[in-house]
Amino acid sequence: METFGTLVEESLGFTVYPYQRAVAQDVVEAIKSSDFVVVSMPTGSGKTLVELALAHYLRSVGHERVVVLEPTRLLCDQMHVNFWSKVFPESGKEYEGECTSFREGRDLVVSTPFTASKCSPEVDALIVDEVHHLFGDPRYVEAISQLSPRKILGFTALLPSSKRYKLDSRLYQEYGAPSLLSYDFKTLSALDPSFRPPKAIADQFDSEMDGLEDVAYESLLKGKVKGNKDTLRFLESTLYSYGRRAFCQSLEKLADKVENPTPLLGLCSSEELGHKGRAIMQVLSTYRVEEFSPVLIFTSRKATAQEFAVALRKLGVEESKFRVLTGDSNKEERREIVERAKRGEVDVIISTVVGEEGVDIPEARLLIMTDVPKSPLRFYQRLGRLIRRGEEGKDVKYLVTTLTPKTPEYDNLDEALHQLHGEGVDVSYIVEKRGDKGLTARVEEMVRNEGGVVPYLKVVEGGSLEEYLFKIGSSNWKDREEVILNFIKGISVKNDGRFSDFMDRAVREGKLLYFYDVELTGEILSRILLGRYCLLCMGEACRRVCNPYLTEVGRMKKYSIAKKELLRGLVQLVLRDTLPKVKERLSGEIQTDVAKLGKLGEEFKVELRESYSPAVSSLNLDLRLTASYGGILIYPSVRISYFDVARENKDILELAKLNSRSAGYRALVKFYSTLGLALS
Repeated sequence: METFGTLVEESLGFTVYPYQRAVAQDVVEAIKSSDFVVVSMPTGSGKTLVELALAHYLRSVGHERVVVLEPTRLLCDQMHVNFWSKVFPESGKEYEGECTSFREGRDLVVSTPFTASKCSPEVDALIVDEVHHLFGDPRYVEAISQLSPRKILGFTALLPSSKRYKLDSRLYQEYGAPSLLSYDFKTLSALDPSFRPPKAIADQFDSEMDGLEDVAYESLLKGKVKGNKDTLRFLESTLYSYGRRAFCQSLEKLADKVENPTPLLGLCSSEELGHKGRAIMQVLSTYRVEEFSPVLIFTSRKATAQEFAVALRKLGVEESKFRVLTGDSNKEERREIVERAKRGEVDVIISTVVGEEGVDIPEARLLIMTDVPKSPLRFYQRLGRLIRRGEEGKDVKYLVTTLTPKTPEYDNLDEALHQLHGEGVDVSYIVEKRGDKGLTARVEEMVRNEGGVVPYLKVVEGGSLEEYLFKIGSSNWKDREEVILNFIKGISVKNDGRFSDFMDRAVREGKLLYFYDVELTGEILSRILLGRYCLLCMGEACRRVCNPYLTEVGRMKKYSIAKKELLRGLVQLVLRDTLPKVKERLSGEIQTDVAKLGKLGEEFKVELRESYSPAVSSLNLDLRLTASYGGILIYPSVRISYFDVARENKDILELAKLNSRSAGYRALVKFYSTLGLALS
């Protein structure tokens, strides 16, 4: 390593840090017992120097013919020009498929998998940069099968655990399971106390939707727009993640899969910037381009990148001072853009996925991440464009995320951080979690706007209970009696849409509580009482009250109101700060109903027994309703379930019990009223 350190200082002007020497030594020890070693090091920690060190070592111990694989031609060219050709002047690069460097007998060649496979040179050792591609990409497997190296060394910023099981069986048979050496910033600091992780200051800007965008988004969220389920979900995520232009482009392409796009068309008739474009203008009005250049802006959609270009023009950024880097840019164009940014000739690069791997600009001071990749690897690679070391004294970098509040985008950020943490990577020093701004915040806002207590059906504009059940069940049901019969029978219905999923999440997280509408639940329970009564009574009084629906209910052996999709039609959503008023109201209603029933002189009782199902987080309350009339005593037992209830959430447990008792007494009042008894 001493010889290599001198070589690097002379050729690159770099110092090999103690932690890089330590990692290289670990790899040297690993390849003595394993033919296949994979190393993960954080982007910005100088893993390329470790690759150079290992190439130097391999050649010194008899592995003279080394091939370095880069995933793209741009990276191949960039890495050879900036590093490999300087440390190893006799090395070559080969990515056009002509095989010149291999025919010339160069001992070290930087190439792509396709070209290496085609040229099929003799190879002693293979160094694979961005080795995560090897796990699941057949091009890499083909290249390695053609090259048959004795040793394989792979390097990546992160090898997700999900990818480790995608290694082709042929490589397992030939080389065995790879030895994995993982390092994060904490590990490197332990190896080298002088190691300084790059400093990054994080900031977050809300990418607020305007009125038109809100109308379109809530129309998708609440199920007002019909069509192919996957298409509608894709359009929903496209709108909050990438903004107006990308959304309208996708809507146009998928028009045949959307049945009633009317609520969406107003958005696409506007020529104004979308919320993502407006957020870019806001960020760059705060972090001025001339002070923080070069600036990197990432988005996953080309249409959004083009919208950002419009935003930069509106800000007065000169056309020559920014460039858009997409898959349409060829290799030479990409390289020229990067080099111009390094020279200070380009102040802003707007990049799509193509720039997440290999846009190597240590000078970059500001990264704006305008959406959150679901892949932890892609997320980490984006961060890596920022957290590379720059000039001495200018290590402080700035990361700005522009996320759409009250949508799943904030939740996606939490999930990306959680997945990285699960892979052993801690980036909490860069990005903080903001779970308070996810879509559950939109649900809370809707409830708050309605005074803190609101029927679920009002929030989703689902209409009456019958209309809601017609939508999720069958429009062939004749009337309310048949609707209630099918409710009691627990007939299978479809999920009522995405909004309910986020409502459930808000409840699970304790941000919302709920209870079942006392009037509606009491009506359903009263039908069970009447059904049992009709099964036993005879004569004119029975014929006046009973009907085939009630008779069918009476013959049922068990009663369970426990179908989640059906129960949503009864839900009243409650904010925590309105809970005391709700409990006071329910208690008052119980007292009123008990007083009415007490004047009848008939036997009545509501008994409650609870159980909990941890597998589905449901509280099950068994109600025993006792009533007597005309010498007939009935006492059906009905199970009512409350879902997404944490056992330790005492507030919702107490609310559910109070709610069930209230519904039980209301059912008794309705039962006696239907039989003609006057209650006042």
